[in-house]
Amino acid sequence: FALHFIMLLNVAGAALLWLFAHRYFGWRTAAIGGLLYAVNPWAVLFSRKIWAQDFHTPLILLGLLLLVYGFWERGPRWRQLAAQSLSLPLLVFALQIHFAAWALLPVIALVLWLGRAQMTRLGLALGLALSLCAALPYLAGLSQTLAADPARVSDALQRSSAGGIHLSAAALDAVLRLAAGGGLETWLAPQQPAQFAADLPLPQLNLILPALALLGVYALLKQSRRWALLLLGWAFLPAALLVYEWTPVYIHYFVPSLAALALLSGSGLSALLMRFPRWRAWLWAGLLALCVLQGVQWQRALDYVAGQHIDYPGFTTPLGILNKLRDALRTAEDVLVISQGMSWNLHHEVAVWDTLLWDDVPCVRTLLGDGYAVFPAQPFRVVIAPDAPPDPVGNLYRRADGAAFPTRAGGRAYLLYEWDAPPQWTGTSLQPIEAVRFDNGVRLLGYGFGDGQVVLEWRLPAQRVGADYQYSAQLFDAAGNRLAQLDRPFWHGRHWCADDRLLTWGPLAGEAASLKVALYVLGGAPGEFQNAHVLDALGSPSGQSADIRLPR
Repeated sequence: FALHFIMLLNVAGAALLWLFAHRYFGWRTAAIGGLLYAVNPWAVLFSRKIWAQDFHTPLILLGLLLLVYGFWERGPRWRQLAAQSLSLPLLVFALQIHFAAWALLPVIALVLWLGRAQMTRLGLALGLALSLCAALPYLAGLSQTLAADPARVSDALQRSSAGGIHLSAAALDAVLRLAAGGGLETWLAPQQPAQFAADLPLPQLNLILPALALLGVYALLKQSRRWALLLLGWAFLPAALLVYEWTPVYIHYFVPSLAALALLSGSGLSALLMRFPRWRAWLWAGLLALCVLQGVQWQRALDYVAGQHIDYPGFTTPLGILNKLRDALRTAEDVLVISQGMSWNLHHEVAVWDTLLWDDVPCVRTLLGDGYAVFPAQPFRVVIAPDAPPDPVGNLYRRADGAAFPTRAGGRAYLLYEWDAPPQWTGTSLQPIEAVRFDNGVRLLGYGFGDGQVVLEWRLPAQRVGADYQYSAQLFDAAGNRLAQLDRPFWHGRHWCADDRLLTWGPLAGEAASLKVALYVLGGAPGEFQNAHVLDALGSPSGQSADIRLPR
């Protein structure tokens, strides 16, 4: 539903662009610019996903349309007042969706300055008041964030500018690709651009569109300076602000510029149609040929990503392929996905299966290929993802009767196994201890040493999203001197299911008198952490670690 809403919103955005151009540039520019925008592969790519930059452009278009109507036109007073009152808050709302769009603020200021003669006090006052209301949730959130972590913004800026500020053509190159509708391989298959590009027909012809855009700039400068300034700022200002690159540049920063670039190309071709009336049939035919070419290129791109394995960070496995496996998992109560990552915000397998099975499977979790093993308390199914190591968890979860779900040519298949009871642990033997309870609901049940590793046995509570603990295991001699230490991420809380038995292991060895085990969360600053408390029989905090006396 969300995907279809975003797609529909962007179709409406194409109509808004046509309306904007038809009102202020004429029917030719509207027809050409609207058509070029509608078939531009980048515009299509960034109009069909639940991602911030995929749905802010239609709102920006509506806001700019109201802004120009309210401050540059002389219409009925009530319409002008409504446009002036609504345009600014709508733009403030739209710009918050993706922060790269804040680069358009000077464009908004330009429209206001050039339209100051049309400005009414009531319209401006209402617009500013409503804009403040539109910004209040963001300002409140920012205030709360900075109260909890005062260095949040400065730390983010330091990370962004870690490579230093330097002159770069990356932003202008991105805008050129957007204007041309080409270079999709840089986004969809960056690790195999030659193979991808070889599957596209005549991509060099795309360069005609940037040439038309430059011609459109020239034509607008001759016709109307203020419209030329508006479209130039809209199209190129976001990129100009990153010519001195102070943060990594990504092409999706410039998605709102797509509409302005289409209008510039439309203005350029419209100027040619007016200047050379005898060539009109050929020019219109050429436009249609370019549109067909872009449509074919997009279809070829879809065919490529649907049929060929693409290395990360390129286009991941399409949903149509994953749906077959999803259907096979829908009747499960418990699904374990073994992959190369377990962090929801960083690793795609985690987000994909948690989302696709949200309404069907009560417990969906992701396990790394080594260092962790889980034994659910109920029947479960195991999915070994293509990016898992060749022998994940020592092949603990493999069986002879597994099913394979192929992905794309050149890629590995998903493997599915059904377990009515958990497999038997055949690794290091474990020494049970009296259960140690932590205040996060986790219990430590035992330990074992072997092959230079320590294995810890845990019992887990129900899911706790956001509970991303680390665990520490330390060896001490009889005098209390620390001999060795292991610190690793604990299994993330979003993957816990009630009464799961979890084993974790890592390198730790030495002749020791005691073993100390702790759980902790990392703080905002380097070196900061907070331990989970160990609870006594009455449930009161009694320490910050489990202290286990080792047999001699």
